[in-house]
Amino acid sequence: MNRQKLVSQIRRYVPYNEQEEADKALILNWIEKNDDAFLRDNVVAHMTASAWVVDKDRSKVLMVYHNIYHSWSLVFQIESNSAD
Repeated sequence: MNRQKLVSQIRRYVPYNEQEEADKALILNWIEKNDDAFLRDNVVAHMTASAWVVDKDRSKVLMVYHNIYHSWSLVFQIESNSAD
């Protein structure tokens, strides 16, 4: 997904509540004002993605175990090369 498509999808998103509405505005503003919003080189913040993977009945969830930190985590991705 490229930057333009992501921004378009975020703009179309209908917030669930006031907090999501504020978060949406903050995220869009951050992406639009920072060329490096998707890069780890940005020392203030950068975009990442995460997802809860659940079975059809929503009774089980997929998680990963982090061997260094000895903890369970949801599945996530940090893209450090580009916004595209």
